[in-house]
Amino acid sequence: MNMGRKSILIVEDELITAMDIQMRLAKHGYESVHFVATGEEAIDMVHNGNIGLILMDIKLKGVMDGIRTTKYIRTKFGIPIIYISGNSDTHMLKRLNDTGPAGIIIKPINEAQLFKSVDDVLRNRA
Repeated sequence: MNMGRKSILIVEDELITAMDIQMRLAKHGYESVHFVATGEEAIDMVHNGNIGLILMDIKLKGVMDGIRTTKYIRTKFGIPIIYISGNSDTHMLKRLNDTGPAGIIIKPINEAQLFKSVDDVLRNRA
């Protein structure tokens, strides 16, 4: 599936996890997939790139966590964000939902759910 000129940005501090998601998306047909490890790098990428969707982990390297980074990006740029989190407790899910995500995927990542979530968000933005 080609999404045109827009890129997918993975914000994940675990390199192996980021590369795994990137590989899965490439296998599914998404060619323009980048990843960074910090919220600050994510904001720089959004400022400098043509990002159409962000897959955001909660725990990140750097000063900003995924929730704070999401709030900033959603407020300033309106880019859809799908959280990818290993934490599925009720309190955390409420905090995530309060930021208006396009979706939440709980680790370990189910490939079918990943593809459906990404496809749905990008189709709705086309």
